[in-house]
Amino acid sequence: MALPLANERRGLPLTVAFLAASLLVALSLGFGLGTWLLLSAAFGVPLPAGGWGALAQVHGHAQLVGFAGLLVLGVGYRILPRFRGAPEPSSLAMAVSGALVAAGVLLRLVQLLPDVPGRGDLLLASGTLTLAGLLIYAFVALDLLSGGENAHRPDELVLGAAIVWTPIGALWSLVSLAAPLGSAADPIAGSAAVWGLLLGSIGGHILGVSLRVAPSFIAAPVAPARLVIAGAVLWNAGVVGVTLSLDLAPLVLLAGALLLVHGIGPFRRSAAVRSLPPQARLSRLAFRAGFAWLVAGLVLFALAGSVPGATAAARHALALGFLMSMVVAVGSRLVPALTGGAAFPRRAVVVALTFTNIAALLRVAFEVVGPAGALTTTGLAVSGMLAYGALVVFAAAAARTVRSVLGAPSS
Repeated sequence: MALPLANERRGLPLTVAFLAASLLVALSLGFGLGTWLLLSAAFGVPLPAGGWGALAQVHGHAQLVGFAGLLVLGVGYRILPRFRGAPEPSSLAMAVSGALVAAGVLLRLVQLLPDVPGRGDLLLASGTLTLAGLLIYAFVALDLLSGGENAHRPDELVLGAAIVWTPIGALWSLVSLAAPLGSAADPIAGSAAVWGLLLGSIGGHILGVSLRVAPSFIAAPVAPARLVIAGAVLWNAGVVGVTLSLDLAPLVLLAGALLLVHGIGPFRRSAAVRSLPPQARLSRLAFRAGFAWLVAGLVLFALAGSVPGATAAARHALALGFLMSMVVAVGSRLVPALTGGAAFPRRAVVVALTFTNIAALLRVAFEVVGPAGALTTTGLAVSGMLAYGALVVFAAAAARTVRSVLGAPSS
């Protein structure tokens, strides 16, 4: 997928800005704040102002919109023109959308300051800025996806739906901010925002990109069109059902995920027995880990009514196990391919993947067990530190790749 260096440098600064902003939010308000909260519960580490509940909400929003959301925008703007054989999108539109989303994430910090005058209006402004930025992305991305010179492919149905879910999730978030605190609409809209962003937008983007890159990354066969279409329909029907709190929606989601994962092919025998270079074998391992967490998370979600702690465990199986494993799996190959920079060091990918999966295993296991005592809180704190370590290793490898191309002479 690598293109000539001169071509790759066009638009590279904006791509780097999205990547840097995403990782900075993750290191501070996302993984950073989440780890701080877990250390506080385990060892009494003092927390910043705002209280546990508000800090946890800021952490979750930063993970979904700041870390994953900005990453989706940066990768989407970069990869869609290459998928479609289309011109690069407007740099102004890219910059404005990213700035609006970043401003919305930062303004959300007023949630920690209950005595600030006009706090409610500022929170609404935060949600409005985020929605505006994601609407710009959706408009530009759908325009890219519908045009171009390349033949359309079934995986674009998955990507197109994910693009549509991006502002829908942000709209639900805005509704939750507009609802009176403590009203029934507040938690309902908040839950719909989480699942719309996590599953519809972020999960959909990961599934769509994986369908496209799996043949080149892990030597998987191209997914049959009918399987992709059926999986996309079930997956998105499940996301709709989850946002509306319909009883059978998790099972529909699981069915769609199983079809799409089978189409991507990390567990299929044809991929497993084919001779692969070391980099591709490592990518296949990361794909397997990520999609195993996707299925496990959805199974836990389906069991939420009968297993205590299953909902929280499902969210972290998806947001940590699935999302971070796939960031490592796809990002470690895609960042060099889309920038023309040096490959990620193999050791860095192994460490990031190992830390991620141990962290996810600890987090999910102890969420199901529940906060029964010191062992549970300590295990959760260790999980947070390992996840943070994985992110630091990935960020350092990405910075190394970007430096290699920015420091190279122009051709």
